[in-house]
Amino acid sequence: MLTFLARRLVGAVPVLLGVITIAFFLVRLAPGSPFAGERAIPPAILRQLEAQYKLNGSLWEQYANYVSDVLHGDLRLSTRYRNRTVNEIIGQTLPVSLVLGGSAFCLALGFGIAAGVWSAIRHNRTADRLVQMLCLGGISIPSFVLAPLAVLLLSLESHLLPPGGWGSFRELILPASTLALPYAAVVARLTRASMLEILPMDYIRTARAKGLAPLPILFLHGLKPASLPIVAYAGPLAANLLTGSLVIEEIFGIHGMGSFFVEGVLSRDVFLVAGVTLVYSALLIGFNLLADFVSAWLDKRVQLS
Repeated sequence: MLTFLARRLVGAVPVLLGVITIAFFLVRLAPGSPFAGERAIPPAILRQLEAQYKLNGSLWEQYANYVSDVLHGDLRLSTRYRNRTVNEIIGQTLPVSLVLGGSAFCLALGFGIAAGVWSAIRHNRTADRLVQMLCLGGISIPSFVLAPLAVLLLSLESHLLPPGGWGSFRELILPASTLALPYAAVVARLTRASMLEILPMDYIRTARAKGLAPLPILFLHGLKPASLPIVAYAGPLAANLLTGSLVIEEIFGIHGMGSFFVEGVLSRDVFLVAGVTLVYSALLIGFNLLADFVSAWLDKRVQLS
C-alpha cells in the first residue's frame, strides 16, 4: 500500500506541472495585458509593473521563474487584486468553497443513494419510473439554468430561502442543493443499477431464507458491494463539486475560490488562474486516491498494486 501511495504521489508531480504549464501559457498568450484598464498606461509605468510582477523578459524566462517560485511555495502576487498574494486569496476562499462543495457532496450522496435503493426495490413500479424521470430531469438541466429558477421560485416568489449571501445555514441550503441535484441524479442511477445486479444474487436469497429483516439485507448485505461504482464516482464527484461551484458562487454572490477564478480569467491574472487551477488539480488527484483506498477497504478483491 505504501508503494502504491508513493507511486501515485510521484506520478502526480508531472501532472501538476503540466497543469501549471497549460494554465500559464493559455493566460499569457491571450490578447491584452493584465495591467490594462480604462486608461492607457505609460510605457515606463508598464515596464515597472512588469518588472515588479516578474513578467518582463521572454515568455520562457517568465515561465521558468514562475515554476521556481511555485516549487518554493510562492504563488506570487495577484495582478487583479493588488497587494494581495495568491496564497492569501486561496487561504481565505478555499474554506468557503470546501464548505459549499462538502455540503453538496453529502447531499448528492445521501439523496442519490436513498433514491437509488428505493428505485431498485420498487423495480418497474410507479415509484421506480417516477425516480427515473426525476433523475433524467436532474441530469438534463444544467446548474446555470436551475439556480436562477430556484432563486425565482424559492426566494423571490415564496420568500422561503435567501436569494444569496454567505454566513448562515439558511443561506447555504439553496446553493448547496442546486449544486448537488445533478450529481444526486447520477448517484441515484448508479445505485439503482448496482442494486439491481446485487439483489438477485444467491447470498441475498439465502439471507432472506434465514429470516433476516429487509433493512439489514439491503444496507448490510446489498449496499456494501453495490457501493463500489459509487465510491469510484465519488472521487471525481468531490472535485467536480468544487470546480462546478464556479457558476453557483457567481449566481448566489458567494466569495469562494470560484468567483475569484472567474475574475482572474477575465482580467488575465495569470498567477491567480494558475494557482487556483493547481489547487483544483491537487484536490482531484487527492480525492481519486482516497476513492481507491476506500474501494480496496470495501472489497478485498481490489488490489492496490
